[in-house]
Amino acid sequence: MWGPYFFSNRSANPGRGPGDDLIAERGVKSFDDYCRLFKKSIGKKAVGEASVDTLFLFERTIPAIQRYLGDPRIVIILRDPVNRAYSAYNFLVRDGREYLLFADALNQEEQRKRDGYGWSWRYREVGLYARQVRAYQENFSRVQVLLYDDLKSDTEALIRTVCTFLEVNPDFIPDMSHRYNVSGIPRSSFLNALFVKPKRLHKAARTIGGAILGGDRWSRLRDRIRATNLQKPLPMDHEIEQQLRWFYRDDILKLQDYIGRDLSSWLKGDNK
Repeated sequence: MWGPYFFSNRSANPGRGPGDDLIAERGVKSFDDYCRLFKKSIGKKAVGEASVDTLFLFERTIPAIQRYLGDPRIVIILRDPVNRAYSAYNFLVRDGREYLLFADALNQEEQRKRDGYGWSWRYREVGLYARQVRAYQENFSRVQVLLYDDLKSDTEALIRTVCTFLEVNPDFIPDMSHRYNVSGIPRSSFLNALFVKPKRLHKAARTIGGAILGGDRWSRLRDRIRATNLQKPLPMDHEIEQQLRWFYRDDILKLQDYIGRDLSSWLKGDNK
């Protein structure tokens, strides 16, 4: 699933990393186009969207959200930053954009930043949540911060919590049978290019498939096919994991004070 990336203005600010320009093409360029995304939701009590760069690019997105939406409800779901970093790396491996080993990619992060690569290449930096979350708490009156751990352990309970926060029916249970944007290592490079890679072949397949099947049916078919073509990545190297946990320690301690949650499992790495 791809967000509209309107508030981060990604379509006007593509990174220079491999595939960054093609990802940016999917962004919504104007507020009128953004509003049109919700034309089928007229009369609904609550509508929203999720663009994955909204939290990290807070210095850009917060003023834009305030300008266009005022003071909306904000829902933030945070993942263990170490696991998030490795997952983000494997997503780019899956998409045929990342060719370095994880350790080498971490070592290249600052150089890539200087070279203008997009935010998704900042595997380590994106997980420094404390400043990001605090900025949202200070700029909006209704901010709910949840954990990916909660989503895994009791999905329905988390959904009820979100629905209550949004003041909609807390008994609503969405269809959770379909997994979106699954990560993994491709078995077939051709299928990967056809159904996953953000390149021209994938763009052509998406255009044709969407025209024939409709957007939703095409997305489900695409996700089923590409999921069968993926195998799980190897576990993260233990030494790298420990280095990352030490890197995030102070930030996690700040964050748990900001959100009032015990994050000791993130410090120890026993939440896998």
